[in-house]
Amino acid sequence: MHDFSSQGVLKAPQRRLRRTTAEIRALILEAARALFAERGFSGATTRHIATRAEVAEPLIFNNFGSKAALFAEAVIEPFNTRFSEFLANSDRLPPDRERRSAHFVHTLYPFLRDNADLLLALVKSNGEMEATALHGLDDYFSRAVARKREQYAQAALQFDVPPELVVRYAFGMLAGAVLFRDWFFPDEAPEEGVAEGALARMLFKATEPRQAEG
Repeated sequence: MHDFSSQGVLKAPQRRLRRTTAEIRALILEAARALFAERGFSGATTRHIATRAEVAEPLIFNNFGSKAALFAEAVIEPFNTRFSEFLANSDRLPPDRERRSAHFVHTLYPFLRDNADLLLALVKSNGEMEATALHGLDDYFSRAVARKREQYAQAALQFDVPPELVVRYAFGMLAGAVLFRDWFFPDEAPEEGVAEGALARMLFKATEPRQAEG
């Protein structure tokens, strides 16, 4: 079927603008992030991702090599980047424990809240593929544990809860507050400032040193 102008002149077919490699990669990453969050690693096939991104399926492999590599870049890398940035500023953390707890929550909770789809992708993909290390998060865990041990030793304090558990469960607390927010508060959720304040206070209490006997 030919396309004519209002004057009855046959229009020349419009050529689709050629997309750059960067644009194609961005489209694939956006589609992959959404589908991994919806269906998990196994449920989101490369065909589904290509269809959502409106690209040819071979372009996924040309740009990322494999679906596992695509998952790592779409889902894992944002976590690694954010926690690496957090660690880069760790030397400038507030000196007292209460302010450090608040800093941790106020810095990372908004990131998790704004990227809840990444958490969903991780949860829905658990056990479906070989573990891909969250290097930024793992590095944070290791350095946070070492820092807490040093701080407590300098103050001659003893841990009431092992720091290896505290730093991991602290992250889990923030992630759970994001993932289960609608279940926790089906009628009316607290204001974000109130939620962050409560989480910071809970974390502060969880890291209290062991009380001296007697």
